[in-house]
Amino acid sequence: MVFFPPAKLNLGLHVLGKRDDGFHRLESLFLPIGWNDMLEVVVAPDVPRGEAQFTWTGLDIPGDSADNLVTRAHAMLAEKHDLPGLSIHLHKVLPMGGGVGGGSADGTYTLRAIDEVCDLGLSTQELMELAAQLGSDCPFFVQDSPALVSGRGEVVTPLEFELPLKDVWVVVANPGIHIGTAEAFSGLVPRDRTTDWTRLAREPLHAWKDIVQNDFEPGACERHPEVAALLTQVEEAGATYVQMTGSGSTVFGLFMKEGAARRAAQLVGAGHCGPALRTQR
Repeated sequence: MVFFPPAKLNLGLHVLGKRDDGFHRLESLFLPIGWNDMLEVVVAPDVPRGEAQFTWTGLDIPGDSADNLVTRAHAMLAEKHDLPGLSIHLHKVLPMGGGVGGGSADGTYTLRAIDEVCDLGLSTQELMELAAQLGSDCPFFVQDSPALVSGRGEVVTPLEFELPLKDVWVVVANPGIHIGTAEAFSGLVPRDRTTDWTRLAREPLHAWKDIVQNDFEPGACERHPEVAALLTQVEEAGATYVQMTGSGSTVFGLFMKEGAARRAAQLVGAGHCGPALRTQR
């Protein structure tokens, strides 16, 4: 069975302060887009029960494969359930360390895929709890529809309002810079504030910059002029709203016209250009 773990974009990312457990309190609106990795999970009779054969193609995945969120997700379920031998193949498209949540999506979709392929019957709440153990952004990808995400990323609240993104196009570009968590938080001063996220439904796209911001963006631009230059490029190419997503370094722009978006994508060497509202797959 084949699944398509999507990238996410942050519409605003506010760092509000530090929690007692050492994590920061965050608020952000997560938006899944139609830029995907591809994940295949099938029962493999030649693989011993409880084990998985993991392979991948596409972008290189650095580090020990045992630390990969895909293999960790399998290990979590194998510890609790009598799983058949599985073959798991990931075709990696989404950049790592770019702020689009590719690793989190891959890990969470592995939980979802194994649940479905092995008919485990896990509830949404059980999947959310397992995803939270995998990583802060992972619970969002259990349902991966637009949501307000808070806490350290584990509190996912479906939107009660509709974003004005019908017929809006998104262009996503990555400057090839990996920004780690420690670097992203260095020098960042949290601001305890309250945001009326519903204003995104009421205000035009060009006004969003006055409502929400990515608190990681100024530091990323200061340390990496390439990020600042890319933001400027996308804006000058005609984007109505531009922002860095996550802790960086990926940049996106929202365009009112498909033609302008496609021209901008070509100009900046975008990794993805498509409708801002993801079609569920």
